[in-house]
Amino acid sequence: MEGQRRKPATYRRLSDELREAIESGEFEEGTQMPTEAELCERYGVSRHTVRQAFQSLVADGLVYRVPGRGTFVTSLSRRGKYLRSIGTLEEMMSWTGTEMEVLNPVEIIHDEEHATRLELPTDEVATLTVRRLYEGNPFVLTHVYLTPDAGERLQKKKLPKDGPGTVIGTVESVLPSPIVGASQELTAIPTPHHVSRHIDRSPGEPLLYVERLYYLEDGTPVELAISYYNPSRYSYRLELRRGGVH
Repeated sequence: MEGQRRKPATYRRLSDELREAIESGEFEEGTQMPTEAELCERYGVSRHTVRQAFQSLVADGLVYRVPGRGTFVTSLSRRGKYLRSIGTLEEMMSWTGTEMEVLNPVEIIHDEEHATRLELPTDEVATLTVRRLYEGNPFVLTHVYLTPDAGERLQKKKLPKDGPGTVIGTVESVLPSPIVGASQELTAIPTPHHVSRHIDRSPGEPLLYVERLYYLEDGTPVELAISYYNPSRYSYRLELRRGGVH
């Protein structure tokens, strides 16, 4: 048990050292990181520890891994811009290294358009508005729409007003079954006036517009998130792997 408690601390120390090396410029954007074997020898740790450290850096968007080639530094090494690398649903539901700010708390409203998108039997829908910050700078504003039941559960759960948590992560914790999938649409649109001041983007300037629908195992939609991203502070990478190839 003692050894099991030390392992997380070991990989965190290694990931912190590698993060510092990347951000100080020791490893520049696009360059290849040392191999697992080289890091094992340099730091006197196991391959498992190195892999955990790399996974942490991948989650933070600092590096990306190419099977058979190695691990490479992303453009997030240019501080001030958050780069998100997504390859799994868990990564899509995570916002490591950022903070959430609740602008409008959960309320139940009548909204036929978004109730229809959630396949609800009435026009009642729960909604809230949040924005997310990286290094203190806001980079995305999100309007969240939920089923009334999920909204009422979330009200009782008392979503933290700020911090590293996520709406979808909190929502899942109060649902009777887990979220198993999501679909999303991305496009570029001019920055709406009501959004501009929240993400430091001038009205009319292009931004990244994302609609994401989360659903349960039986296919029931549970959350619709509509987000507006400031592209000067945010980059998005989607990693895909061919099924059945290891």
